[in-house]
Amino acid sequence: MNRREVIKRTALLMGGAVSAPAMLGILQGCTAKPGVDWNPEFFTQEQAFVISEIAEIIIPKTDTPGAKDAGVPSFIEQMVAKAYSDENREKFMTALQEFTTESNFLKLSSEKRTEYVYAEHEKAIKENIQPRPFVMTMKELTMLGFFTSKSGATEVLRYEAVPGKYNGCMPLSEVGRTWAT
Repeated sequence: MNRREVIKRTALLMGGAVSAPAMLGILQGCTAKPGVDWNPEFFTQEQAFVISEIAEIIIPKTDTPGAKDAGVPSFIEQMVAKAYSDENREKFMTALQEFTTESNFLKLSSEKRTEYVYAEHEKAIKENIQPRPFVMTMKELTMLGFFTSKSGATEVLRYEAVPGKYNGCMPLSEVGRTWAT
């Protein structure tokens, strides 16, 4: 199983484990705006760079679009600026600042940034750190933004318009890939 397959399955399983602020953002209509060229309105340029880099580390561009291509950084900005409560926004911004400062993220090479994010992710999983670390919040927002974007939903996940066409007399061999196994 490759990394993309793990991400797809995790996203499907996350449906019941999405945090309240993230669910509120989706219900309020936050959507990713595709494109790498993104001008932050709420974040500073430095914060926007950190958010973009972490999102791209979580879902890098391969044969499918990465987080930046899907517009995930702008989605995260919308979530934090418009959907989060004042308390959750303050927690996020404080965690972002601590993450950036503790890691010296802006001065790390691209390879070292990736190593640092992976190490923080592994630590969060192994130690089940509470309250939830910044890297886990970023993972949730990144996956949520990616899989609700057009490219994430149509190029990575299997997209089927609902309700779809029903054909009760079709041989299973013609169906192709199915959801249930």
